[in-house]
Amino acid sequence: LRFSESYEGIAFTTLNGDYLAANGLIEGGAAPKLDETLFGRRQMLENLKADIPTHEGQLDHVYARLTALETAIASIDMKMLADKSRMLVNDLANIEKQIAQFEFEKKKAIDDIEKNRQELQDIVTQSNELDKEREKLETSLETFREDVNKAKAQTAELETGFRQAESDYSSVVTRLNALHISIERLVGEKKNLENAITRNEENIVTVTNSTERRRRDIENANEEKRTLAEILEDKDIELHELQMQREKLQSEEKIVSVQYGETKNIIQVNEKQINELRKQRELLSNEIHAAEIKLNEVNLRVENLKNHIQENYSIQLELKEFEDIETFDFKQRSDEVFSLKQQIKNLGPVYMLAHSEYEEEKQRLEFLLQQRNDLVNSEKDLVKTIDEINTAAQLLFMETFEKIRGYFIDIFRSLFNPGDEADLRLEENSDPLEGKIEIVAKPKGKRPTSIELLSGGEKTLTAIALLFSIYLVKPSPFCILDEIDAPLDDANIDRFTKIIREFSKNTQFIVVTHNKRTMEASDGLYGVTMQEEGISKLVTVRFNEDMNIVA
Repeated sequence: LRFSESYEGIAFTTLNGDYLAANGLIEGGAAPKLDETLFGRRQMLENLKADIPTHEGQLDHVYARLTALETAIASIDMKMLADKSRMLVNDLANIEKQIAQFEFEKKKAIDDIEKNRQELQDIVTQSNELDKEREKLETSLETFREDVNKAKAQTAELETGFRQAESDYSSVVTRLNALHISIERLVGEKKNLENAITRNEENIVTVTNSTERRRRDIENANEEKRTLAEILEDKDIELHELQMQREKLQSEEKIVSVQYGETKNIIQVNEKQINELRKQRELLSNEIHAAEIKLNEVNLRVENLKNHIQENYSIQLELKEFEDIETFDFKQRSDEVFSLKQQIKNLGPVYMLAHSEYEEEKQRLEFLLQQRNDLVNSEKDLVKTIDEINTAAQLLFMETFEKIRGYFIDIFRSLFNPGDEADLRLEENSDPLEGKIEIVAKPKGKRPTSIELLSGGEKTLTAIALLFSIYLVKPSPFCILDEIDAPLDDANIDRFTKIIREFSKNTQFIVVTHNKRTMEASDGLYGVTMQEEGISKLVTVRFNEDMNIVA
């Protein structure tokens, strides 16, 4: 097929007989069998002749074995064996077995001989037929050789014609490629022209739409022009009236301008007088401001002195008249003041922030004490809450434990025997929430000291009993069990499926299992199979009393 795409007009054929004509027609074939051709039959005849010695050797071997067996049978003295039968019962049995074996082998050998004889006869017959066929084939071979020589001559002529045709084909292909290029170019130009025509048609539509819009705009403009002309006529009338009013107002303006000039002269004279008065007022204001500043400075100094005396000596100054103002010794008082100042200086600096820091630390201490009291109260409330939770949890735990214990005993006895011993016990003298739980399981006939001494199936049934006893306290709409029945035998499987059937009235169970009895007890099966390699398929089997449905 690949060559036919590269070399058009040429036919191709394969060694298996497939033929592809120049026009594209395909004829299928097959490789000839060995006995379907002249050379194949000849080769088959030679192979059969080569196999004859092998079969003859096998036949001689079978004859030799058969002769040995007959000699061995003839050499057996049955009378002597009968005399010694009482002493050699065991040997006789063995010999009988050997005889039976020999008989079987003899029969088999006879069958093989007969089969080989038949095969040899068939081979001889086939050989004779093949000899006749060989003579005919030799005659046909001579004829075929002459045909081959003629075909070779024709092939030489055809090869010459093929080379010429190939040259012509190359030139045709070259011209065809050039034509393809021209066609592609013309197709491209055609597409460009089609696109240009499409764009021009779109432009025509656009211009037509634009022309229609412009026509509507012109009509609107003309309508607007007529409206504006009417408005202009009305405005011309109003303009004439306004011009008359303007002339009247201009005459009035001239009269007002004369009055304005006179009034302006009077205002200028008054402004000069006002400016002089402002200058005088400014001078007086500056003098008053300076006096106020001096007064403020004096008052400030007096106030500072009062504050200083108040802070340092805790004396409130007041204006007072003294009777001994004439006899008062100011120098002595000044010396006393200096001496007191010196003593104060010798005392050193006083930490003025001590009181404020004391107040801050006192407030912080009160805050911390309040926080501590809150924490103590919170701790008491928390301990009380924990006690209440522990009490409630213990009550709920004990109620739940007793329910589970009762269910466990009932389910255990239903799985084993009614007289079997089973129980759940809490560790004595311990907190129920933290103590250990002991599982007691003693099937009938066993008194194990530990649950580890039970068998695998018994452990599994005990675990199932505990699981379903917990499940009864807080049931669920569905439950998934994964390989839970793996350690169970058939009898325990029946008990397990029985309890599953009882619980399935209110709960849907999905059991992953490989046990056949569990599968038989289920309502439906889901499995994955691989009918085709690499393709998984989900298979569902629903069990019903009336019919079975496989999806």
